[in-house]
Amino acid sequence: MDETVVALVAAGITGLVTGATGEAGKAAWMSLTTMVKKAFGKKDEQQTALELVEAVRTDGRDVTELSEVLVERAGWDTQFASELSAWLENIKALPKSDGPTNVVAGSAQVTGPLIQGRDFSGPISFGTPPPSGGKP
Repeated sequence: MDETVVALVAAGITGLVTGATGEAGKAAWMSLTTMVKKAFGKKDEQQTALELVEAVRTDGRDVTELSEVLVERAGWDTQFASELSAWLENIKALPKSDGPTNVVAGSAQVTGPLIQGRDFSGPISFGTPPPSGGKP
């Protein structure tokens, strides 16, 4: 499974979870649910995928597992791959809240400090500040 594709799908879903508002956001979730119902025909498989969609939508569950399931399906189901791609393009255009969307997904390994946010101002530092004598 391509981790880059998983990360892109995760970013799209995270944007929907954290920012899509109003009726457009609701419609995007409904279209994802419909797409999953259609693609995952077996009852058990469909139920598992639908439970993941619902857990991400309502409980703030990590999007990575759902993204992996969707990308795995798209890897061998060309119709689903086409629908998923179109869905991701559509959610990019949804109205968003004004807050930041921060994503660390896939197989990302953060080994040092990580700052995520929006509209930073002023210095950001980690560790001991330089001496106040003007020379580092």
